[in-house]
Amino acid sequence: MSTTADISMSQTESTNGIEVRRMDFSFDQVDTMDWYRGNPILTAFIAVLSGTFPPGEQMFIESVRNYKDRVTDPQLLENVKDFTRQEAHHTNQHKLANEKLESLGWKAQKIEKRVEKAIALLNAKRSKRERLAATVCLEHITAIVAEYVLTHPKQLEGMHPSIKYMMIWHAIEEIEHKSVAFDVYMATGGQRKTLLRIMRAIAVLFPTLTIGRTIYLLWAARRMPSWVQIKEAWGMLFGEDGMFTCIKAPFKDFYREDFHPDDHDNRALVEKWKAEIEAYRAG
Repeated sequence: MSTTADISMSQTESTNGIEVRRMDFSFDQVDTMDWYRGNPILTAFIAVLSGTFPPGEQMFIESVRNYKDRVTDPQLLENVKDFTRQEAHHTNQHKLANEKLESLGWKAQKIEKRVEKAIALLNAKRSKRERLAATVCLEHITAIVAEYVLTHPKQLEGMHPSIKYMMIWHAIEEIEHKSVAFDVYMATGGQRKTLLRIMRAIAVLFPTLTIGRTIYLLWAARRMPSWVQIKEAWGMLFGEDGMFTCIKAPFKDFYREDFHPDDHDNRALVEKWKAEIEAYRAG
């Protein structure tokens, strides 16, 4: 298996701190099925997230665009434009990754279709305001997961470089635009009580569906993890430094009456990992 991945990148600098980067990851170099520590559970978990992103991010774009005409602040309008461009490119890259995952035996494209249908069903029952509120909630979750990824680099060890650096790039950009949907929501008359109501449902549905889909991918791929692999995956997700354990505190911040996504200043963290990607690309 190759241990390097070629990444080409061009980027457009923006005065608002949101950079739109054009990335090209060499997913063709991913040539083994269990490309994350040789652990099928961990691999399936990331494959589920990748499958979830394209329809999820399309929903984010559409929900914010529904209120674009009601935004009067020029800077926020610029932020919306860059948010849209970042999310669109995330969708494109994850679709390419999902195509590769499918060829390896992981049904990531089927997850895409299932999530797309689920979103369509929910949107049929939601108002435009509730769709934007759901985007605000999910953007908070993606931002705190992104922060976790960038502050726990050991968790990325043993992941194929093409996937690893895609996840780092995605995490950087989720942090850069983490306040855009929230700012649009509040600037156009959104109420915090609606956010809290939607978040209560998402807090149950999102982890439940993600874990359920991970089990489905393992079943569909006929992958039976060993006891050692189960313990490793459990520790990385629910252990002392596990993802679900570590995001509990920042997740709860959302319920504060004065919460704003920029309360956590991640600029230094983002700069560190931007340099890491550049160094990797140059090497």
